Amino acid sequence: AQGRWPVRLSAANPWAPFGGFDEILEERLQDARLVVESFSGETESAALNLFNFGARTLTARVEFDSLKPVEPNSAGAVPGHEVFSPHEVIDVPTQTLDYSADALPRLNQGHLLVLPGWEARQLWLTVGSKRLSPGIWQGAVRIRTLELEPRELTAPITITVWRPSLPAVQPLRHCNWGYIHGSRHQHYEAQSLEDRIAHGNNVFVTGVVPQARFDAQGELVGAIDYQRHDEFVSRYAPHGLILFQMTGGISGPNDRESESYRRAYRTWMKAWVKHLQELGITYDRYAMYPVDEPGLHDGLVALYLFYAKLTREADPKVQMYTDPVHRITKDELTAMLPYVDIWCPNRIGFLLEVGADKWEIIKNSGAQLWTYECEGNAKHQSPLGYYRGQSWLAWRHGLTGIGFWSYCTSSADPWFKPTNTQDYLMSYQGESVVASKRWEAVRDGIEDYGMLTVLREAL
Repeated sequence: AQGRWPVRLSAANPWAPFGGFDEILEERLQDARLVVESFSGETESAALNLFNFGARTLTARVEFDSLKPVEPNSAGAVPGHEVFSPHEVIDVPTQTLDYSADALPRLNQGHLLVLPGWEARQLWLTVGSKRLSPGIWQGAVRIRTLELEPRELTAPITITVWRPSLPAVQPLRHCNWGYIHGSRHQHYEAQSLEDRIAHGNNVFVTGVVPQARFDAQGELVGAIDYQRHDEFVSRYAPHGLILFQMTGGISGPNDRESESYRRAYRTWMKAWVKHLQELGITYDRYAMYPVDEPGLHDGLVALYLFYAKLTREADPKVQMYTDPVHRITKDELTAMLPYVDIWCPNRIGFLLEVGADKWEIIKNSGAQLWTYECEGNAKHQSPLGYYRGQSWLAWRHGLTGIGFWSYCTSSADPWFKPTNTQDYLMSYQGESVVASKRWEAVRDGIEDYGMLTVLREAL
């Protein structure tokens, strides 16, 4: 039943902004029937709105029936808890001094949802299809109030799993500048890494590089310190490509304009590359990232070229990465062409309404092509148009990588209105990582790109 006074259930578009009781005035109520479609191995989302028309606060428990195939097969029924992960949608303050129904903490240990009088709550379901064989499956979400005579409400759910599967290897690179060690996720790095991998993150940025000192003649003094570097590489390299922000690795009595610095840098870089090879990390599994956003300030392009040329002198096979912004000139881009292996230009500065002439220079370079975005007011950015849509934009332009600032890197606490910065983050902190609607949309876009790749190969 979709309602038993005073509680009413309504299926909801998970990506539409949750409006609470305003949804009644906006005539957005629907039957409490959930329908999900998924390719094999995909993760999908569904939402169910609960309205309490009474004055008394109610507490309800969320339960899941086992899923059963419409056409019986050898797989048999699958327990609901192996398919569904329940979350409560939470309003959070934003930089624009209002609220966004964005945070998705897992429903508590008892799967209990509190329904205040004359208010509405949204239940979000993450639906995993890995345990479901291709076909149509049916089950139900049951809501039972904790009363002497419980009210029970049922939302039937149908899941169609299509036979085509996600590709075994994700074809799209995904970077999100998640500097875990200085973030609010630092105390649960392992859980954070698991969460990032589950959402398609396979490019990891770090400033943790080998440390060395040099003397006035440019000779390295003592052994290079690889300890923290090796710890990072051993943890992250198995899961994707590493971008090394490597300018702080060597120090000595002379600045970088000196010949002694240049000599020491080349020696250091050669030793570092050799060490990576000894760890089994080949050239295609990392890239150097000497300057962030060349074009943002004067001198950054020259600084990039300084380090890129030195790196090329040390070892021409080392990949170089750069993420230019719209202020960069065509002449600067042309000068960078011989020294870039991975271009990741800012989305709004090159791929939308402006920057087409500069994009032509990058597009014809023969290098890998990615894009990224760093717009503020993140909690109000469209999960579909901004977050999921970036994968579609990448497909449209033949790109092989995307990126967002940022998974967890900010001076602001994402649960609150930011001070002296903007909303940027895609995740929240709690006992572990707390997802957002936008973070779930990023995964959907990456899965879309994967299925488009499967379709192209089939054609």
